Amino acid sequence: MRSKEAATGRSAAESEPGEHWIRPGSIVLGYLVVASAWILLSGKLLDLATGHEHERFAFLEVAKGLGFVAVTGLVLLLLLRRYTDRLNQAHEKARRMARFAELSPNPVVELGADGRVHSANAAAREAAAALGLKVDELLPSDTPELVRRCAESGEHLSGVLHSVAGRSWRWAFFPAEPPAGAYGYGYDRSDEARLELQVEHAGRMESVGRLASGVAHDLNNILMAIGGYRALIGLQLPESDPSQEDLRGIQEQLGHAEELVRKLLLVARMRTTGENVVRVDLAEHMPDIATTVRHVLPYYIQMDIDLAPAPLRVDLDIRDLEQAVLNLASNAVDAMAGEGVLRIAVHPTSGERIRIQVTDNGHGIPPEILPRIFDPFFTTKEEGKGTGLGLASVYAFATRSGGTVEVESHPGTGTSFTILLPGA
Repeated sequence: MRSKEAATGRSAAESEPGEHWIRPGSIVLGYLVVASAWILLSGKLLDLATGHEHERFAFLEVAKGLGFVAVTGLVLLLLLRRYTDRLNQAHEKARRMARFAELSPNPVVELGADGRVHSANAAAREAAAALGLKVDELLPSDTPELVRRCAESGEHLSGVLHSVAGRSWRWAFFPAEPPAGAYGYGYDRSDEARLELQVEHAGRMESVGRLASGVAHDLNNILMAIGGYRALIGLQLPESDPSQEDLRGIQEQLGHAEELVRKLLLVARMRTTGENVVRVDLAEHMPDIATTVRHVLPYYIQMDIDLAPAPLRVDLDIRDLEQAVLNLASNAVDAMAGEGVLRIAVHPTSGERIRIQVTDNGHGIPPEILPRIFDPFFTTKEEGKGTGLGLASVYAFATRSGGTVEVESHPGTGTSFTILLPGA
């Protein structure tokens, strides 16, 4: 809320305790009072003092005038000097305040009564330029209404959220003295919003993980029973019996079901260390994984491998890594829906981490579903064509290995998944 001084139009410098300003009008008024008193009283005093001697009176009259000029000039000089000192202090304070806003790492803007930007600090200009926008475009679309409400109520408005060009901003508006309408202070909360989404996603994964663990163990018990019965029937039938072919089909489907259970368990165990974690050099293992991926790709999909020659040592379950890359490759094939290029790149980063990147030039992922793609059982495929566990298991593998997985996608240009793992 605005202070009493702001409401009455007084500046901050004028309202500070111990500050006594002398305005030019006060100086002129004081000068007129002193001059009038001198003129009215000094003549009579001189007349009494000289006893009506004209020559002596004339001399003292001149001396009186010179003395008046000297005294009033000295008083005026002192008053004007005090006034200019106060004025210079106010200007210096205003300059420091302006410099404070200019040096702020966050956007600060001065808005007119119409909500348009009158001035902006360097942070606001740089943020807008980095996104290819004007400073006005960083602000919420209803900024004019916010400025009006701020000016009418005399109170600040905070926590105003606005998303633009993939960044999330939080704005606060404070009333300003005319002709300005308000001051706006912005904060780029994109990283904060991303962390909030990660925490929310981790909570969902925790709940789904418990469910997946229970379902996987129950399903595994059922599959073991089915497998046992299949084996018993197979032992009772001769090898030449036509039913042996049906039993082999049952065994093949049991293998698919066991793989599904394994994915469920991987999701359930995403925060624990795997039993088969060993130190491996990806420079040695990635060519074998790439060969496996090449065998499952359609002939019309081209694959490029970019593997750093340096040692790429990490601690992980190599089987889980292979499955994660296969899942990403499978998704890429579905996204390209025809001819395309799948690129797998593995390089060390400056932060002593290993980056595994799988990129395609397919149709991309719509931005509205990006926050959900790692959720277990979430799929955009037709019913019966996907379990919704592929990307969930990739996320689980990265988390369980002490790393992260990130995605960047633009509709119509492709998608890039990046797994970042701590180097060993």
